[in-house]
This record gives sequence, structure tokens and C-alpha cells, in this order.
Amino acid sequence: MKIPMNPPGYNLTWFASGLRMTLKTATFSLALGCLAFGGQLAAQSNNNAIAHKNLNQAISIVAVGDLMLGSWLAPILAEKGASYPFESTKAYLLSSDIAIANLEAPFTEKGEPFEKKYNFKTPPQFATGLRTAGIDLVNLANNHTLDFGLEGLSQTLITLDDNRIKYSGAGLDSTLAHRPAIVEVNGVRLAFFGYSMTFPIEFYAKGDTGGTAYPEPGLMQKNIRSWRDSVDYVIASFHWGAEKRQTPKDYQIFFARLAIDSGADLVIGHHPHVLQGFEIYKNRLIAYSLGNYAFASYSKYAVDSIILKIYLNRDGLLYAQCFPINVDNRIVEFQPTVADSNQSNRIISKLRSLSDSLNTKQDILSQSGIILGDWADFFSSEDSVFYAAEVDSLVISR
Repeated sequence: MKIPMNPPGYNLTWFASGLRMTLKTATFSLALGCLAFGGQLAAQSNNNAIAHKNLNQAISIVAVGDLMLGSWLAPILAEKGASYPFESTKAYLLSSDIAIANLEAPFTEKGEPFEKKYNFKTPPQFATGLRTAGIDLVNLANNHTLDFGLEGLSQTLITLDDNRIKYSGAGLDSTLAHRPAIVEVNGVRLAFFGYSMTFPIEFYAKGDTGGTAYPEPGLMQKNIRSWRDSVDYVIASFHWGAEKRQTPKDYQIFFARLAIDSGADLVIGHHPHVLQGFEIYKNRLIAYSLGNYAFASYSKYAVDSIILKIYLNRDGLLYAQCFPINVDNRIVEFQPTVADSNQSNRIISKLRSLSDSLNTKQDILSQSGIILGDWADFFSSEDSVFYAAEVDSLVISR
């Protein structure tokens, strides 16, 4: 197997008003009459393809990017409370069956700092903010989880357990680091794998030594396949790429597709702190980088981001929607806010441009921020208004 160069260590406008929705027994049908779009469109002609699409065992997921609550933010949390970073956007997190973030700093007051440029940590008492905001699951496979060694990691795991937050991507030995988190929502089971492909390589778990999970191709394939038949959905989360880079490297594309070929239904990426484009591969969505979420630093580069909401069914991607957010801490003071119309249009336009080269067959992202699965590939790429109308026409039985 030829591995592309670069990986270190290897020689949707539908928002559910803050209600956590379940789609376990849902079905939807698109309008069977005529829908107006620049005149008249006969939806009846598409009945065989989309009418009464079965959403049995479907699931809704909200994913956000990098989350780091230490550094400049810690004294603000001490004054304003652990929920402060999430107050403007937590309704989005609570609107899904499962909410996921990349936890970019250990919850610890222990351990010795690893010798590197930046070491992050967050006082453990602030983990309650994640729980009350609705974050169910975090990725620990990144370049800061072991900033304070295995002692810091151990306290992080205890803290997350105490707050009933699931995690994957790191553990006190290699087996635990590569083990997925299993989440069950209304009888629907999901396996979540976390992988780090960033320096320092000393953080990677090996044998009995704890650390983060590196996706050695054969082992990653084996692990995903071994869980594929035991769960309804598999998500793979990767910490990869280069900071401030807006396009994925070749190895990111390789590993994302390999994860899907092995059985993953969704791939989520982070680390660059800026947004990268989307790809639909075998009707599975790849979000190469979700940028920052609540991240305790000031950067003129990390100012735009999104909250990504995804609906999966047994055929893969049903649809997803990007909700643009402002993460410029010079303005929002470490509390991400919904972007205004000008910033939203700029973010979506940029994402459309970044996604074009990753999808040769179609323009997958509408200006309204909606991504539809392959079931809707009979719509033209310009039908962004119609896309929004189709989403609004879903009928949810709960």
C-alpha cells in the first residue's frame, strides 16, 4: 500500500429550536405536487427516487472544531462560569442526537509540561460547561492531549467520566487509545474513532505506553471493520493537516477515503484552525477541517468557522447544513456567535470554492449552506433555493 507523503510518524437552515431531536422512527416525504422554483417544477416526476424516503435508524449529529478552554479563557470562566463559551451557540448543540468536539487541552492540574512551544491545560472544574452545553463526545487524539504527560491524560479521562462525556483517540495504553467510544441514542448505536496525525510523535500510544491513536493503515482498517457490523454508524475523527492551510494535503484525502472504504459513515477533521472544504465520497461526507470553535487564543487567521449538522441514514449522507459562526476572539471574547449575513455569505462562498476541487462531479454545497446526499444528485448545482425548500419540506414523525 502506497502512503502519500506528509503524515508525521510514518516511514443545514433547518434548526430544531434547541430541542434534542431523535429520528429513530422518522420517515419523510417530499411534496408530491408541484414546487415553485423559477416557475414550476413537477416533484411527481421524482417520486420514485425521493418520496417516502425511510429514515428508520437515522441520526442527527452536530460537530464543531477545536475546543480549548485554558490560557486567556480560564480567568474569564472563573468569573463568568463554565458555560460562558457556549451560551450563544449551545442551542445548536442541543438540537442534535449527538454533539461532538475536538478537545484541544487536557483537563488537569497535574503533570509536568512536555518540552514544546505551546502547552495547554484547562482546570478540570470547567468541564461542566461541556456537559451543560450538550457536548456528548470529544476527540482526544491531538497534539495537546499529552501536554502534561500521562498524569495529565489520566486526570482528563477521570474528569470526562465524571461529567458523563464520552471520548476516543487517547488512552493509558495503545489498546485503549485505539478503542472507539460507543454511543447509543434511542436504540441507534454509533462507534466514534479518534486519530492524531500531528507532531509530536512522542504522543502516539505504543504497546503498554499510553498516548494518542495514530491511524496506521492496516490497524485502522482492522479496527473500523471489526466494529462495522456491531453498530449502526461509524465516525472517524482526524487531527491532521497544517495550521492555517485551507486545502487538505494528499495524505488527508488518502486516509479519509481509506476510513470510508473500511466502513466509516462520516469523517471529521481538525487542527488547521481554519476551514477546509468538503468532499462527498461514496455518499459519505468528509469535512477536512471545521476550524476553531471556542478556542482560547487571539488570531487574525482564525476568525470564521461553522457548526456542522449532519443527518445520516443507512445509505450514508441524507443531508448536512453549515451554520456559520464568528470565532474572532478580538470581537466575540471567546464566546462563538452566529455570524451576521455578510460574514455568513463570505464563509459559505469560501467553503464552496474550497470544496469545488474536491468534488469533480457536482457542486455539493449550496449558498444556503446545505449539502445533500447522492439521493438528490438529480438537482442542478444552482438550485440552492430549491435545496432549502426541499429541507423545509421534510416531514418528521417523532
